[in-house]
Amino acid sequence: MLTAQDIERQRELLRRARARTAGPRAERAAADGPAPLSHAQHRMWLIERLGHAGALYNVPFASRLRGPFSPGAFARALTGLVRRHEVLRTRYPHTDGEPYQEVTAPGPVPVRTVDAPADAEGARRLLRDEAARPFDLAAGPVLRALVLRHAPDDHTVLLTFHHIAVDGGALEIVARELADRYAAALEGGDGDPPQEAPRYTDFARRERAATAGDGGAGLAYWTERLAGARPLTLPGPAPEGPRGAGRVLTAPLPPGTADGLRAVGRAHRATLFTVVLAAAFATLLEATGEEDLVVGCASSHRDRAELRGLVGLCVNTLAVRPDLSGVTGFPALLVRVRDEVLRAQRFRHVPFDAVVERLGAAARDGGGGALVGVTADVPGRPVVLELRGARAEAVDVPLGTAKFGLGFFLEEAYGDVPERCVVQYDTGRLAEGTARELLTGFAEMLTTVSAVSGARPLTRGAPVAPAARGGARAPEAGAAADSVEAVEAVFADLLGERPGPDGDFFLLGGHSLLAVRVAERLRERFGAPFTGLEVLEHRTPRTIAAVLEERARRRAARRSGRPGGPVRSGTTLVTGATGGVGAFVLWELAARGRPVRALVRPESAHLVPEGVDVELAEGDLADPESLRAAAEGVAAVVHAACTFTSPEVDVAAMRALLSARREGPFVFVSSVDAYGVPSVADVAEDAPSEEPLSSYGRAKLVCERMLLEAAGPGGGASVVRAPIVWGAHPRLRDQLRWGATGALYQAARAGEPVVLPPAGAVPPSGDRWSGAPWVHAAALARAVAHCAERPVDGVVNAVGGHVAWSEWAGELVRLLGGRSVVVPSPQAGPGLLHRHRYRAETLAGPLAERPGEDWRSVLAEMLRG
Repeated sequence: MLTAQDIERQRELLRRARARTAGPRAERAAADGPAPLSHAQHRMWLIERLGHAGALYNVPFASRLRGPFSPGAFARALTGLVRRHEVLRTRYPHTDGEPYQEVTAPGPVPVRTVDAPADAEGARRLLRDEAARPFDLAAGPVLRALVLRHAPDDHTVLLTFHHIAVDGGALEIVARELADRYAAALEGGDGDPPQEAPRYTDFARRERAATAGDGGAGLAYWTERLAGARPLTLPGPAPEGPRGAGRVLTAPLPPGTADGLRAVGRAHRATLFTVVLAAAFATLLEATGEEDLVVGCASSHRDRAELRGLVGLCVNTLAVRPDLSGVTGFPALLVRVRDEVLRAQRFRHVPFDAVVERLGAAARDGGGGALVGVTADVPGRPVVLELRGARAEAVDVPLGTAKFGLGFFLEEAYGDVPERCVVQYDTGRLAEGTARELLTGFAEMLTTVSAVSGARPLTRGAPVAPAARGGARAPEAGAAADSVEAVEAVFADLLGERPGPDGDFFLLGGHSLLAVRVAERLRERFGAPFTGLEVLEHRTPRTIAAVLEERARRRAARRSGRPGGPVRSGTTLVTGATGGVGAFVLWELAARGRPVRALVRPESAHLVPEGVDVELAEGDLADPESLRAAAEGVAAVVHAACTFTSPEVDVAAMRALLSARREGPFVFVSSVDAYGVPSVADVAEDAPSEEPLSSYGRAKLVCERMLLEAAGPGGGASVVRAPIVWGAHPRLRDQLRWGATGALYQAARAGEPVVLPPAGAVPPSGDRWSGAPWVHAAALARAVAHCAERPVDGVVNAVGGHVAWSEWAGELVRLLGGRSVVVPSPQAGPGLLHRHRYRAETLAGPLAERPGEDWRSVLAEMLRG
């Protein structure tokens, strides 16, 4: 007889079975509502918002494979991996400054294949450049794949992740599953594991729930344990320059050092890691004389059974703060460090970022850095991607970054690599000479402790005076009184208390999110670039004002910030100004002498070229208020921005822009996808839309109708429908390689058959032509600028020409110097691109081809970038 518990268990099993067959997980995630970021994810997202983290949180995972390798099988394996693990296809938009996880629908993952340069340094540089390319967390993806072909049976596979999606434990899961999937793909299968993968969104929700309110006993423990702790003032003179750049110094250790350290650990009931951590404390004690030290070490949430297969960011920082007062020898220090580590492990699941948030200003150093600026570890062997039939070897791809001010590491011997100790340091926090002294001290500590069974006496260096180092450097000249008062006013408005000129941002209750808002206000007031990270570094109104004044003087010819001052006569707002279309429009309008206000996301503002007279308006399509502010008072609007994947955001953005529009030309850069699939092959500009429409085309059509209805007859509205856009711009090059033509490009790169897109049924005319409409970005920009000056009051096409896919693919293969053959698609029915030709009589003048704007020339130019 079944018990109630048995019945409930069967119901749960049935629910899980139904969930597995209910459709894409993206739909299930949407049903759950937006998922928050985990605490660690939120910190990384915030660092991006504070001021361009660059490659700091890029995670390159590279392996050299000697032997047979199938790019096609690898691409299928990678696509299956990303389909199963949602976090690898998640992006991170935000609403009102609060980010959330948005799981995107699964699809093919492009794998770029290139021939390796002949010289080894050229190959290393190519890998390094690829790994250092920044990610756009709001747009995604958070994973890139590159295959470097050295020879027919010699390849380097590089996967670059953003740290927001993976940690070291996740790479091990990725490597195992990719190996299994690759082996299955070689046999024609998919290698999909029978069980569902854990969902990172569930992990983040549980973590947030556990730290809500008072956070429970764990958060209380850490708050009490770290009360009064201060970030370590690193020894030596303070270096100049920005933080975040890293260097690595190494020193060899005598053979057997690690074994000797293990023996010391066994004698004191401690692990090798704890002995190395104690050696780091001892080195710092002797270098600085400080007895109250905090060193961070990595811990993982993945020790729980239900999380062992979870791909995602599950690493946590444990802040170890032993009592070192009066300790005179290494054995006593080791015991104290061991006991402190054991206490910390009891509460290892409490997110360190939640602890820092609870501690507030006390957990910051003079430059705004968090409490833990030093770390120590015994890293394991590098993860290697083992693929069937090939010999695999890990490839190090250094990015020259440092997440901590100082790190102490012991690397054990493996293969031909001897054991050694390593010091990694931030060149903006520690001078090279001091770093080398610390490396020498750490190496001597490890060697001696290993040789004498731990019986090493300890000395104490002279304490480092905090004033000797200070925080970030300000300009030599002082700031004007009114500038200092302006910064004080921003502090007062956002922090609730008016400081004096030397009031400290943190002591006034400031934190990272407030720093972002302070920076926005300061950019408005001073018209000069300033980031949240710089608020954390400079901290006081006097210092911040001096920095801003200096920048304003240097950039006097260029205005920047959110709109707020008087608008220059004739100003045109351009949305998407850093995109492939918007950038060309910006240049065209500037060349015509038109003042331009460029709408850009804060993290993309630096991409606007310096050579044009442009006012920057910070905003985002997902932030309607920023769009309304940007459109306020302008003479014309060119709306070229688009999410491509979030129709509801695109429609809401159009609504916001129209709500702020008063009069004047409004040009909307739409798409020929708004025609749907016309029943005729020759499509006139006034042809009606016909089903089926893609979600992208439907959103464009909705936005068109909103604009035309709001403007009314003669109201200055121009809808410019564009096809595929080609031009020398990074975004357009990315679309060539990864967008609609990505499959053709990747196949040609890999030397595989280039399969043409399915063209659909032959029309009644009998014309069997199959290809794509296209336009050069510069020609499109001329057409858009023309409409901004002389509105067409309706829908027009901006098509530069039409090219047959067979002809285009053949030229692509030729330019790439490949051996691919071009073959027709075996599929039937309408494809991504079809048999239609689009007329463009209205804008024929500005669209007229200029030298270098034919499709062969622009394709060659894009491939050179």
